[in-house]
Amino acid sequence: MRTNTTQKGFSLLELLIYIAGMLALGAVMIVLIVQFYGLYREIISIPRADRTALQVIDRLTKDLRAGDDIDPFESNFLTPNGVIEFASLDNGDTTTKRYYVENGMVKYQENAEAAQAITPKDLYVSNFNLALVATDVSKAVRITIEIQFQANGGTTTKAYSGFAILRESYE
Repeated sequence: MRTNTTQKGFSLLELLIYIAGMLALGAVMIVLIVQFYGLYREIISIPRADRTALQVIDRLTKDLRAGDDIDPFESNFLTPNGVIEFASLDNGDTTTKRYYVENGMVKYQENAEAAQAITPKDLYVSNFNLALVATDVSKAVRITIEIQFQANGGTTTKAYSGFAILRESYE
């Protein structure tokens, strides 16, 4: 009498081949995920730098337009690490505002309180140049900001500029 024995399951060799194939497929997937993440970071770096620089310029411009007078002794013009301090009238109260660069970040300080960073740590402000334009009629400030960030496999620098006239200076 003959017994029919059929083998069920994998042999050891088949199991090893299956595991090696899954490991190779997993390694390829990990490499692809890392590459896509790097590409994603590069794609969002430029718009993020644009947004940050424009927010700094917009905020400074709005504050300057409400400003009364610039303090020439506390301000530092025409240097890569510019500083501007000015007074503005907010609801009848005089407020002193100060914008400056420290450790590659633009910081804002109001009435000698604690300064707050208005740019993120991963975007480096390499140039914050302010130029005072004073006439017999008014005062204005030309703002230039350069931001460095990682993109395209290296460091990229973009420049942004703005211009603000102190409204209270010509009334």
